[in-house]
Amino acid sequence: VAEGRPRRENRRRPLRYRHEQPALLRSLPPVESMQAGDVLGSASASQPPPCPVRDLLISQRNKFGLFRQYHAADFPSHDPEVEAQLSDISNSTSNDQNSRSQSEYLFQPYPNKNAFLLGEWYWNGGTQKTKECFKKLTNIICDQSFDPADIRDISWDALNDNLGASSDSEGLWFDEPDAGWTQTSITLPVPFHRNTPTPGVRSYTFPPFRHRSIVSVLKEKMANAHDFKHFHLEPYELRWRRKNMPETESTRVYGEMYTSPAFLEAQEEIQTADGEPGCSLPRVLIGLMFGSDSTHLTSFGTASLWPCYLYFGNESKYRRCMPTCNLCNHIAFFRKVPPEFKDFVASHSGGKNPSNAFMTHFQREYFHAQWKELLDEDFLEAYEHGVVIECCDGKKRRFYLRIFSYSADYPEKVLLSSIRNLGSCPCPRCLVPKDSIDKLGTKFDQRRRVTLARKDNLQYRARISSARDIIYKQNRTVDSNFVDHLLKPESLVPIENAFSARLSSFGFNLFSIFLVDFLHEFELGVWKKVFIHLLRILQSIDGATNTLDSRFRAVPTFGHDSIRRFTNNVSELKKLGARDYENLLQCSIPVFEGLLPEPHNSDLLDVLFTLAHWHAIAKLRQHTELSLQVLESVTIRLGGLLRKFWDTTSEAFDAKELNREVAARVRRSSKKSTSSSTSSSTQKASEPTSAFGKQSKVLNLNTYKDHSLGDYVEMIRRNGTVDSYSTEAMELEHRSPKSQYLRTSRKDFESQISRIERRQARIRPELPTSNYHIGKTQNHALDLGSLSRESGSLATKDFATRLKEHLFPRILKKLEADTPSFELGGPGLKEMARDTVIIKNNRVFAHKLARFYYTTYDVRRSEDVINPRTSHCNIMLLSDFFSNAQNSLDTATEHPFLYGRVIGIYHINIVYIGPGMQGYEPMRFDFLHVRWFYIDKTQAPRRGASAWESLRLDLLSFPPTTNDDAFGFLDPALVLRSCHLIPAFSCGKKGSEKAGHNILRPRDGDDWNSYYVNRFADRDMAMRYHWGLGIGHTYS
Repeated sequence: VAEGRPRRENRRRPLRYRHEQPALLRSLPPVESMQAGDVLGSASASQPPPCPVRDLLISQRNKFGLFRQYHAADFPSHDPEVEAQLSDISNSTSNDQNSRSQSEYLFQPYPNKNAFLLGEWYWNGGTQKTKECFKKLTNIICDQSFDPADIRDISWDALNDNLGASSDSEGLWFDEPDAGWTQTSITLPVPFHRNTPTPGVRSYTFPPFRHRSIVSVLKEKMANAHDFKHFHLEPYELRWRRKNMPETESTRVYGEMYTSPAFLEAQEEIQTADGEPGCSLPRVLIGLMFGSDSTHLTSFGTASLWPCYLYFGNESKYRRCMPTCNLCNHIAFFRKVPPEFKDFVASHSGGKNPSNAFMTHFQREYFHAQWKELLDEDFLEAYEHGVVIECCDGKKRRFYLRIFSYSADYPEKVLLSSIRNLGSCPCPRCLVPKDSIDKLGTKFDQRRRVTLARKDNLQYRARISSARDIIYKQNRTVDSNFVDHLLKPESLVPIENAFSARLSSFGFNLFSIFLVDFLHEFELGVWKKVFIHLLRILQSIDGATNTLDSRFRAVPTFGHDSIRRFTNNVSELKKLGARDYENLLQCSIPVFEGLLPEPHNSDLLDVLFTLAHWHAIAKLRQHTELSLQVLESVTIRLGGLLRKFWDTTSEAFDAKELNREVAARVRRSSKKSTSSSTSSSTQKASEPTSAFGKQSKVLNLNTYKDHSLGDYVEMIRRNGTVDSYSTEAMELEHRSPKSQYLRTSRKDFESQISRIERRQARIRPELPTSNYHIGKTQNHALDLGSLSRESGSLATKDFATRLKEHLFPRILKKLEADTPSFELGGPGLKEMARDTVIIKNNRVFAHKLARFYYTTYDVRRSEDVINPRTSHCNIMLLSDFFSNAQNSLDTATEHPFLYGRVIGIYHINIVYIGPGMQGYEPMRFDFLHVRWFYIDKTQAPRRGASAWESLRLDLLSFPPTTNDDAFGFLDPALVLRSCHLIPAFSCGKKGSEKAGHNILRPRDGDDWNSYYVNRFADRDMAMRYHWGLGIGHTYS
């Protein structure tokens, strides 16, 4: 398999099949303009206009085989794909993000351009100034068009007040009414049970909360020309025809919300329903995606904010989930029950403080009362009858609102769905009992999720109403046995849910919007729990924890920020976020290998591989029916392996609490203790934790987060990929109010933050086409003769001769010359290359970096940076030995990739004087000096034909440096991308006598015996090993 450098480059596939640049979807056919009579009021005032005949319309395929299907009367006239540029589908960090045409700047309410630029720098540049921010300021004031007179007499305070004003304030600058923030006070009935001195219901008015009208937010969006051109008014089904697939066959592609079956079904419902009398305007579905989460505004203190965010599912998730695109709309700042409420309750309860159950009940009541204010009459009118809005293109349309998702962590899902926290049926989507939720992956479990799905039906609402009558009319406590008898079997609470109260009459099922949350359910849920339990097991083995920490610190980084450096001891779990746990999983297999005795080591590696595989596939940003079948099979395998691991380790190891868990338990017990005084409690808390002893712990699989993994396949099939509705985007958006808080006076900061949000919302502020980039500079020249003599390295042996051999076929290809035939007894390749290739000045020119651009599986442009002086020096390319006839990596008999370590990046100027020469002008050629890996067959998987079946990573080793094929040269255009290699720690390091003599990379003296290819380094890397499933990987 990859046992040497590629010898015959003319055997490789054409370059266009390796580096196919991403392409936009094909443009739609032009649509005839609307007739003059197609306006509001053209139909009879009493009869709705007839529905147009709808048909299946199919667009042309692009070069990746992607095409669109519309179920409509005609192709839409507004096509956001036409407005998209190649830069919109690029993830490259080297793109110029600052280029913007002058026509995009709207200066109002600023008096001129220079005032606007300074205001934009102040409000959108962040509170902690960086070098880039300082450079931006200097660019503004050093520009030739900057005139100090433009800003000399501006009243900045008045201008900023105008910028943050609401729609009814002076100085309006939008043509359409602005979405202003308002304050609403809420009064709720407070029930006092029959054992209080004054039983009955009292009213309490809560402090006002700030919010915006959802309909006005939509109007503002439709008036924004920049966002409108990217806004999808007509959903479509995205399909993919694979290579060698019949013309009539294709597979569905899942990704965006506006291409999901749920969105298309809602679109069909709106288009086929009876229209409004006398209206023939186009009907547009608006997909609402909410999210909320409480966040602390400071590292110290109690200042917190509970924002509610709104996204539009009509916008691409690639823009919507990117904070720099500013597509998140802040619509409310929820309030918690104030401390004064306890005084009010105590005054009517004979001085007794309210119980925890009572306070929890009223937090739920208050929260849903705030949501009822958001779901106001304007919202309900737009939901049922639509709202007519004149868009920025001058056309009127009727917009219908629909809610598709609500992103929240589990405690907030419990609050929103009005169920009990960790009750007997803990899932907000189904009624599977808690004692049965550990059956992940079984057919029994899959059936029960469907048959026991929660429904907002008449029976559900009758139970809630009866329970509330017991509390508010019969004066029972909120947690009385009478209430529990009604609601506890289904883990319900006596709350009138806002979504049910407002929308159930329209057939809305409130439980359908609580989709899966990858960040909290897996990365901070299942995987974090498994990792912590593994730490408990390792602490029972002498030295295992220290070995784990040292191995993680030795794991190299990868990519721009795909795999970060593990600087601290990971076993201490200090300040680890979801991103850190993700990296721990991606690199866990080589690190944990060999730490447990057999057979537990093999069982653990099976679990870690399957967890990493599930993580990579479930987090894909683009799925097809084929990849969902893979995810389904991996989910089944994962459930079985977790149960097996629980069975085998629970008895084999005495897993006890970690030190941090003991300390946390002591703190909890100290808080609960009420028998001792404050001083004695303090003394008790300060005692050594070892005095309390460590309790035994087992791996708990009966949790909602384990249960939720079984919903991912169907959730993706119905609503698109998980990155579209994950809480990750919401967590990133928390940076916005936190930075805005620093600009406030810390008093009544909600109102100040809402004004700052308005100011920032009003002043929002060379895609690479080659396969790689190597600098043009010639400052670092190396003489070929001295290079071999001074280095004394086997890597530079016969450097010039072998380089000419490598360049000779590339020269002929560039000149489009015929390849010479080598007759028996005549000059061979070496002799012809030596005689016809002349290296100008006998020099090569070294470079420090090389950028490689590649197309990802989801047809986006990305880049890797190679630096031979760092760990970012490993590359992968297609193997010559992979058969074109094979279309699945799982059935391949040979490995499809070659791997190498770049030890030098060079360019050279040569003069060719052989057959086909076109002059004596020097030609530049870039090349890489590579040390090749080979796949270690002695450690190859023995349980299957591929790594997917064997649940093991591919193992690489260096050949002896004395081999002729140990080093070689490579055309950079043949590089697919970089790869992440992790040392096989269990195999040990090479001795100095085996490491070879290679002072070009002094770090190679510390070579390990073997390396694992981390196929889970990122999502694109994982899909390269699922041969033929990556749409952007045209070579497969």
